[in-house]
Amino acid sequence: MSTITHFIVQADDVERAKKFYAELFDWKIEKFPGPIDYYAITTTAENGEEGLDGGLVKREEPQDTIVNYVDVPSVDEHIVKVEKLGGKVVVPKMAIPGIGYAAVCIDTENNTFGLWECDEDAKMKQCESCGMPLDEKTTSKFDDRYCIHCQDQQSGELATKEQVREGSIKSAMQFMGKTREEAEKIADEMMPELPR
Repeated sequence: MSTITHFIVQADDVERAKKFYAELFDWKIEKFPGPIDYYAITTTAENGEEGLDGGLVKREEPQDTIVNYVDVPSVDEHIVKVEKLGGKVVVPKMAIPGIGYAAVCIDTENNTFGLWECDEDAKMKQCESCGMPLDEKTTSKFDDRYCIHCQDQQSGELATKEQVREGSIKSAMQFMGKTREEAEKIADEMMPELPR
């Protein structure tokens, strides 16, 4: 039987939320390694045993709320079931490298929930030019190894390494609210060593 395995707390102000939950429930909240702003939450039951773990992230949309993730043997199979039963998939299956796969859905009563499949071999398909995740919206129509930002969708010409880096920096500043210095660090950490 499937059970809730993880939760994600959305926050307008991550530092304020960290302080609130750490002081209210004595939760341990630590930055997850890597360039993404994700904080792991460790909970402990009253008897001292490990509790349900979760995460804390910056809210991207005003309607984003706490999402509970249900452990399933196959995200793909459960996505089909969700839609067959009248629900909707709002965030398609995505890989969390080395950990598993997730998707976010809405049930028939407009409640949001997540599906989670453990898989240590999970790999995220990434653009071979900039390292950004690829999905059906961001994959180039010319070559599925690249994203739409690294391969011109009119000519099929690839951007130079410098153009890719600058585009990544601008995106991090615009969409993640990072300073130029923070965005440069993220771009340099995420971009693979390009042969060209």
